[in-house]
Amino acid sequence: MNKNHASENIAPVIRRLRENLVYRTRLTTVYDDQVVFPGGNEGRYLRIVESDGRPGVAMLAICGTQVALVRIFRYPLASWEWAIPRGYSHDDDASGSARAELAEELGQEPDQLTSLGTVTPNSGMLTSRVELFLANYTTATGKPMDQKEVAAIKWIDMKILYDEIANGEIQDAFTLSALTCAQARGLIVHPRH
Repeated sequence: MNKNHASENIAPVIRRLRENLVYRTRLTTVYDDQVVFPGGNEGRYLRIVESDGRPGVAMLAICGTQVALVRIFRYPLASWEWAIPRGYSHDDDASGSARAELAEELGQEPDQLTSLGTVTPNSGMLTSRVELFLANYTTATGKPMDQKEVAAIKWIDMKILYDEIANGEIQDAFTLSALTCAQARGLIVHPRH
């Protein structure tokens, strides 16, 4: 067990009385649960489960000092976004899902794949956990297999990526999380150090 999860032994503060399934698709299930809040008040709590609770994946793909970003239209935001490749779970094997997503979005699997840990993207509503990976390539790829989803790929220098983050051009939480985890583990170095 991760030592940061010591609080998991404490009883939940919000207790579920009844699970109420309100909507289900192939990738998402929405619940509007009846709960008891601290102090005894009953109420409702919306909960969204993605991919039947299996973890999604997001991959920081690196070739030398360059990082791969994909341009994808994000319907909920009604805008285009540059971000690292990511996707839903294909099965219970997160590294297999990561390799499959990289093949779809970047056109080939990486030479090496290293786990960076797990993030919870919006734990106030989503039950999601996303496995982060560092994907090392010896040559930059250029053509996505899934051209319906990925409009373009760009490999940019790490310094330019950090400039784009500082300027607010890159806002994707998985890109920011994967960079942070890779740096914290000493697998990449901030370009200004």
